[in-house]
Amino acid sequence: MVCGALSNSYVETTVRGENGMRLFPILRAALSGCLLGGILAIVPAHADASGDATPSPMEQRIIARHLMSIWSPDERAAIRAQGTAWLMTTYLCQDAARPVVVRLGGSAHRFFLQDARPGSQIVVSAALVQGRGQFLHAALPMRWTAFTWACHLDPGTGRVLRFEVRPGADVPPGP
Repeated sequence: MVCGALSNSYVETTVRGENGMRLFPILRAALSGCLLGGILAIVPAHADASGDATPSPMEQRIIARHLMSIWSPDERAAIRAQGTAWLMTTYLCQDAARPVVVRLGGSAHRFFLQDARPGSQIVVSAALVQGRGQFLHAALPMRWTAFTWACHLDPGTGRVLRFEVRPGADVPPGP
């Protein structure tokens, strides 16, 4: 229940520690780590398929920077265990996917760059990550559409050059 305690322990941004430092960034990082840890509990571990492909040194630095911002060492270790494809998808490609999904009519905050089947995220090379996902339509509640995607990266900078989405069939509702 540490996460629940953290979310209730910080009410306003003017709380200060013993040395006068504002605690908001520290508690925000802890709360973010708790939320991410909760999300990871439902993410299938078999979504990763990276083969022999690895991120470039710059991509590794970007991912490491994100991981080091996670307050809890246990949560950091759990996130590292998700695998290369998940790390690259989450920390390098996800922000570039958002506007593309929105242009297709999807909700900006209700899309997933993976599904429950094995191999839904594949690192082809340091310059290409591919996968399957689904998005919730912004105007049509409870209508999810499956899609395939490709995230083209510049290994030298770690930036996304292009994010492509190819919509598929609607995902049938169900448990």
